[in-house]
Amino acid sequence: MSGKTMAAPAVDQKQIGTGEFIWYMVSVFFYTNMTGMVGQYRNNFLVDVVQINQHQAALFNTLVSVVPWVLNFFIVMYIDGRAIGKRGKFRPLVMLAAVPMGLLLFLSFWVPGGLTGALLMIYLCTVGILWGVMNTFGNTINNLAVVMSPNLRERDTVMSFRGIVSAVGNSASLVIILVLGLIWKDNKALQFILCAALSGVMGIITMLGGMRATRERIAYENERKNPMEGFGDILRNKYAWTIIVSEFLKSFRGIANFMGTFLAAALLGDSSKFLLFGLPTGIGTAVGMLVINFLLKKFDSRVLYIASGIYSLIANTGAFLIGYTYFKQETSGGLLQIVFIVFLFLIGLQFGASNLLPNMFQADVLEDIELKTGKRMDASLGFVIGIFTMVSGTVAGALSPLILYGDNSICGYVQGIQDGTLQSLKTKIWMLFFYTIFHGIMMFLAGVPFFFYKLTGARKAEIHAKLLEQRKTYDVAAED
Repeated sequence: MSGKTMAAPAVDQKQIGTGEFIWYMVSVFFYTNMTGMVGQYRNNFLVDVVQINQHQAALFNTLVSVVPWVLNFFIVMYIDGRAIGKRGKFRPLVMLAAVPMGLLLFLSFWVPGGLTGALLMIYLCTVGILWGVMNTFGNTINNLAVVMSPNLRERDTVMSFRGIVSAVGNSASLVIILVLGLIWKDNKALQFILCAALSGVMGIITMLGGMRATRERIAYENERKNPMEGFGDILRNKYAWTIIVSEFLKSFRGIANFMGTFLAAALLGDSSKFLLFGLPTGIGTAVGMLVINFLLKKFDSRVLYIASGIYSLIANTGAFLIGYTYFKQETSGGLLQIVFIVFLFLIGLQFGASNLLPNMFQADVLEDIELKTGKRMDASLGFVIGIFTMVSGTVAGALSPLILYGDNSICGYVQGIQDGTLQSLKTKIWMLFFYTIFHGIMMFLAGVPFFFYKLTGARKAEIHAKLLEQRKTYDVAAED
């Protein structure tokens, strides 16, 4: 039995107002500021402030990857299987997640006094798992960009700007930490907790406000369907498999990301100066997205993604050679530091492709599946892809601390050293290798599956046109 959802407005007209667009982008910015802080600094907090050992870090990274994934299996079935009300599919979920995410961000960088041993690990893992679960709901703020307009060009524009804003928001915590580091230079714990508190409050306010200001304009067939059948539809889609394999390979770059703050300390003396790594990369990402948007008018998205992987390997190799030369000189400061940071900007240009194009590929695959089955599997597609990225990401997360520090580690990083430049030359070069060349290799491999991807150009436009006709048959009613 079908129910009623939102009516599909005229698809060839602009649907999104300026105020709505701005509110959405602001909410995305502060959402990614929260997730970016966890991604950029949580490992640094655990290793250098809490000072858990490498085996505890490996256990933590494994649990906070695997347990939320198991729970998310049921969450995504709920998201894609429930009836859609007048408020839309995703907006209520983002509003549900806003306050818990803000609180959990704070708790991720605060440890009650006196906790040690097993109790400490229970606390850290519980907070990390809850964060992962709530982020499944919060992450639907990104899905919203796909359903704000049925106009294909407007949809892609919103997705492009969302990607740019996400890249900048992901680096916002770096600026905050740098400023706090200038005030409380030798107190990392205080820097982290103040940044988490500020980011959490702003995230809550803007996510709630942004969801009140936005609308969803895609018509849904509201007939309840078996979510398990939806998973099967995804796994039988050849285009989905291209993305699955690519994202599986790309997730191994988590090892490179893990090294970031530690390498920044080795190069610049203090992990709070990671801003000088993250900001050029973030600016490069934003510029890269603008470049990709321009190039999409002239080249196929599939070709651009493959080319970006080749470019990434070249740029990362160049960064490694510059960093290697600098470390071998055993001097502080100088031109090579500046050149290395310039190369980080060049690396960031590739992120423009790796952040933007996969989201567009997924949006197109969703339409291909919906045309064939009548099912809109927004959350389920991300979950199925996440099955494979969880495996590679968990392996990367478990291996990263074992590679970085502790007995028999490859890098030989020593915990608790305030001046990171005092780490050994071997440690610096190995961290540099994983941060640059290893990252470039994985991005190159992530582009290889797209040699077999054909859902672009005329084929993409044909599917979208057919789907618009199909949606006219849905039993819909206008949103209030």
